[in-house]
Amino acid sequence: MAAPKPNVFVGSETGLLKGIAVAKGTWKNLNHIETPDKSNEITCLCWNEESESGLTIGMKSSQVATFDVRNQVLSEFTSLAKGKGVHLKAVAKFENFLITGFDSGHVSVHSDSDIVQEITTGSHLQCLTMNNNVLGTGGKEADLKIYDINTLDTGTPIFQAKNVRNDWLNLRVPVWVTGINFLGENKIVTSTGHHQVRVYDTNVQRRPVLDMTFDEYPITAMSPCSDFQVIVGNTQGSMGLLDIRKGKLVHRFKGFAGGIRSIQCHSSLPFVASCGLDRFFRVHDINTKELVHKMYLKSRLNCLLMSKYDWCKDNEESEEILEKDSEIVNSDKEENDDDDNVWEQMEIVKTRTLKRKQLDASEEVIEIKKSSGKKTKTRKKLKRK
Repeated sequence: MAAPKPNVFVGSETGLLKGIAVAKGTWKNLNHIETPDKSNEITCLCWNEESESGLTIGMKSSQVATFDVRNQVLSEFTSLAKGKGVHLKAVAKFENFLITGFDSGHVSVHSDSDIVQEITTGSHLQCLTMNNNVLGTGGKEADLKIYDINTLDTGTPIFQAKNVRNDWLNLRVPVWVTGINFLGENKIVTSTGHHQVRVYDTNVQRRPVLDMTFDEYPITAMSPCSDFQVIVGNTQGSMGLLDIRKGKLVHRFKGFAGGIRSIQCHSSLPFVASCGLDRFFRVHDINTKELVHKMYLKSRLNCLLMSKYDWCKDNEESEEILEKDSEIVNSDKEENDDDDNVWEQMEIVKTRTLKRKQLDASEEVIEIKKSSGKKTKTRKKLKRK
């Protein structure tokens, strides 16, 4: 029987690309490395086309490669080095062009191995996102900027966010954009390293129309699940569903033991996948908060890429797996019921508690017997509990 094809891909800190068949509960390493090295850390993943027949892998060492999903073949890594100490932060595809973003702030458009266009968006680039022909960038002290990919050579953004007003001490609020997602043509949601979630409307103003906070730790992952809800995760392993219309927390997802690095919601199913530093891949039900799948992948995980493939309907053995899980749960319930019956059949041992007057009387009897000098057996002095 042929091995199941993965429908979720995860990149690790050691440079391993892992493929997961969610419904079957199996995973495997899709590449091999001789010695683990953090310079080979996989930092970003993206689909090459809408058919999802291949994906692009970006490494911290500024190397990229492609993986053929259908044939399970990984191409050789090619270097896109931009200087010493420069790391690749994000990759994106636009038609036949590859767009790369480096932490130095350089964004390049590649055709094969040649650089077609290049701009500088600001130092300490953290995130880069594509939506049709629109490119969004942000980073540390580099606020949100939106570019039209067709006029990228001018280097002028079509929208540049303005920082929020000073705080109550009249001090400047620091900028640290860690995530960008498009909610439509005009609405954009961003997350920051200062535990903020902001919503921008490019037709209204440059400042955010909504500015809310989530916990007290840097937000490291974000994914929209609808036009008015987003899911965010932070460095302390806290993940929550936010309503950006009301600016409130809807509910939290439990079960994490480390910082969350990547979150992605399924395009058609009410599921959200996440991974992080605790080496676990998890799938939660967005509506019920239930943990649906959980797999230990042995490596610290950086990023994930989920297919729009519906694993719940198209996998033949998914129903069998669910039936086996339900049988195990039922057997556990029966064992627990038997234990409860044993405890219910046991007799209750009642203890008698003496009042203060009775304790004083018993002590007087013991003292009288001692003073008489007769050898009599007396009980030990009662002690109150």
